[in-house]
Amino acid sequence: MRTIAIGTLSFIVTLATPTNSFSVPSTSSTTSYITKNPRTLFIKEVHLSSAAAATTHNPLTSFISHQKQHMDKIINQSNRSTQLSASAENIQSTSTTPTRRVGKFQSGVYDKPIVLIGRSTNGKDELSRLALSCTEDVLRNGFDLDPKEMVTSSKQKKNSPLEAVILDLNNLPPETDEMEVSRKIKEYYYQDFLVIYINIQNQVVGDLEQVLIDNSDYELCIKKQDIEQQDDGENERWGNMEWQLQRLLARAFLPLAIPGSDSPSVNTASLTMGQNTFFLSLSFPKITDAEPYVESMCQDVDAMEFRADLLECRDDRFELLYSLQQLRQMCRSHATRAPMLPFLGEVIDDCLPVVYTVRTAHQAGTYPDDEEGIAKMFDLLQLGLRSGVEVLDVESAWDEDKTCRILNQVEDRHATQILGSHHVVGEKVTDEEAIEFNRKCCLGGRAHGAKVVLSIDDQKDDQQALHAAEASREMAAKAGEPVIPHIGLILGNVGKYSRVINIPFTPVTHESLPFVAAPGQMTASELMATRLIMGLVPPMNYGILGHKISYSVSPAMQGAAFAATRLPHSYALIDMEDVEEFVTSDFWNDPVFGGCSVTIPHKQAIIPHLDELTDAAKAIGAVNTVIVKKFPTITPQTDNNNNNNNNNNNNNNNNNNKRTLIGDNTDWKGIFNPIQRKLAASSSSSSRQSGTQKRGIALILGGGGTARAAAYAASQLGLERVYYNRTPSKAQELADTFGGSVAFNLNQEDDSEEKSLGSILRSLDDDVRVVISTLPAAAEFELPSWFVDGATKPIIFDVNYKPYWTKLLHQSDDAGFPIIRGSEMLWEQGVGQFELWTGRSAPYKVMKSVVLHNCLPEDEVE
Repeated sequence: MRTIAIGTLSFIVTLATPTNSFSVPSTSSTTSYITKNPRTLFIKEVHLSSAAAATTHNPLTSFISHQKQHMDKIINQSNRSTQLSASAENIQSTSTTPTRRVGKFQSGVYDKPIVLIGRSTNGKDELSRLALSCTEDVLRNGFDLDPKEMVTSSKQKKNSPLEAVILDLNNLPPETDEMEVSRKIKEYYYQDFLVIYINIQNQVVGDLEQVLIDNSDYELCIKKQDIEQQDDGENERWGNMEWQLQRLLARAFLPLAIPGSDSPSVNTASLTMGQNTFFLSLSFPKITDAEPYVESMCQDVDAMEFRADLLECRDDRFELLYSLQQLRQMCRSHATRAPMLPFLGEVIDDCLPVVYTVRTAHQAGTYPDDEEGIAKMFDLLQLGLRSGVEVLDVESAWDEDKTCRILNQVEDRHATQILGSHHVVGEKVTDEEAIEFNRKCCLGGRAHGAKVVLSIDDQKDDQQALHAAEASREMAAKAGEPVIPHIGLILGNVGKYSRVINIPFTPVTHESLPFVAAPGQMTASELMATRLIMGLVPPMNYGILGHKISYSVSPAMQGAAFAATRLPHSYALIDMEDVEEFVTSDFWNDPVFGGCSVTIPHKQAIIPHLDELTDAAKAIGAVNTVIVKKFPTITPQTDNNNNNNNNNNNNNNNNNNKRTLIGDNTDWKGIFNPIQRKLAASSSSSSRQSGTQKRGIALILGGGGTARAAAYAASQLGLERVYYNRTPSKAQELADTFGGSVAFNLNQEDDSEEKSLGSILRSLDDDVRVVISTLPAAAEFELPSWFVDGATKPIIFDVNYKPYWTKLLHQSDDAGFPIIRGSEMLWEQGVGQFELWTGRSAPYKVMKSVVLHNCLPEDEVE
């Protein structure tokens, strides 16, 4: 048993044997909270002190009211509330920030080969072997090629897969001039090829190694033991190196992270640093010291913090980079909460994000912060970028020019998210100064998140960091600047409460660790339990609305996602024939209704009962996701108000929250995402030839609601649309709404006045890139033989997730076409729903695994 004091709250914590369920908190002062983690210590009972228990009637409203009032006071008192600090202005004005919001190496845009440079060991040919793990198209002697000619030829290729060029110093004749080697390497870099230095330990030294470092974007470090085969001929360590390279490339190919963007994507800070996310601060002198604890730690956190300043090897660039790779490998098989990372048409789902930090001495770290130390610190930050880190912590207090250079590099050649940070150690600051530190950490609107850690003398000030963070966000919104996640904390044990109320991306420790990285750090389990009791993370009810839907996989998928992320929500199957019955039900009108999935036959009927529709839902004319947004209405609290908290009403305005019901559609994302990955893997952004651009064609089969989502997805992919349905009038409705052509039959030639598919394709003078079939599996549809025997190999997407093999998929697989199954659409749209409801990244692998377990034939289930 353990007692924890947090502000006015005291907790008696009992270690519990894990169970497979959450228990929803009661209104009594004793709450059970048991998580589903078989390898972690758990909070079983949390007893509130009498003072805290007396206020549990409406903790969230009380908290919001106090926070809002205090924040308004701070803003009104601040004479500098509408201006950035001088430092931030300089960072902004001297940065020459690129107006381009498309990554230089972004998948679908980058249209050149990747380049691997380095020196293989004799007889091992490591560079070529690594390249072959990513692509079959490898040009082994890049020293004999002209980079300028390769740029031209690459842009003329159509639907070309990834190519790799090898610059292996071990393949050069002994008399080769080193200056000529350097010149050739620089040519590739300055022609904007994606260059990766394969740094095999001690293979390249001296001035030539510096050339390789200066003229490459990323770096993979390999030791001799990673190369040597085991007695059984296998080499798991080499397999890890292949995975490390694939991860680096996947990171390089991501779209840029946009400061302030809240649009869900594979690189959005509002999800990475989202609601109830946690990163674990590692403070071991050797990264391998963490290995015994990694499995249990990974179950509770969304990222690992790599504290470069605390490592013994911090001044050895090779060992530091290699240590980071080791951390990734240790986490790989336990990365339960890892988000998805697209790579060449597939997905890497076992890569836990890393926050890369070099904390300086006066910022609660250990790295020297004299002039020489700061220069080295920025060099270490460069290593973070070269390793492809997900989040780079950049302290806001140092050299503006160096800060600008690293921000420019991120915006030009990397997809890393920037977390601007500042720590105030041992000194109490005013509220206005706290706001100013938050503003500085926005780095002139170029950071994706901000983290400010303050010091206080009195526990009554333990909300100062939160108030300053919220005030900074409000100022940014009023000024039209990016509104980014703000992390506001207080140092030491006196600041524990600040960690409870800091909802986004909180640094934590873990029960299994022998020590904490910083005084006052709490575990994710402790934080979630406390937030649950305070009402900061109230248990919400979700579900899927439909009729005759007993087959639905959604309850198992979303339930597993809630459990994996330790969210105390529930997800039910709601089988109702009539929408009116649902919207008058207790489930819909309950204050803890968080939203729902909507499936047949209610996707249109639900719309009149919603307050808002997203653009996608409007265009598609159907809703598959209902989101509840609650906006606090601050009113004075009295005993009468408190006693009425359990009253229900149809407007759901109790608890001083007015809700807005928003209708969205993630079905189209379930179609869009896997197709986009496949298209990006097989072609450049563009089949550009002689100044013209061919878009490619999507052939859409069917005429129902899913066909509308497919048409919308195809339009968002920039594809021409051709529709076919046995009832031509339904296909014509799609063409009228989303644009495109209608094929009245699938013949190659016209046999009447009605246009055939073949004649339409000839008139468009373009290739079918994608076929999307929304036809029922029972139709046993197959493509005509003339189409299958054609020169192109389009992607075939069959939206049916059962049976696993439809007749169309069998035909397409036999013909060698890339295929996408409806099961992938199912988990992709579910991932989208989870992120819209929770405001955080989804545990992609967990959701995918549940769907596959339900969809795979028994002989294919692992």
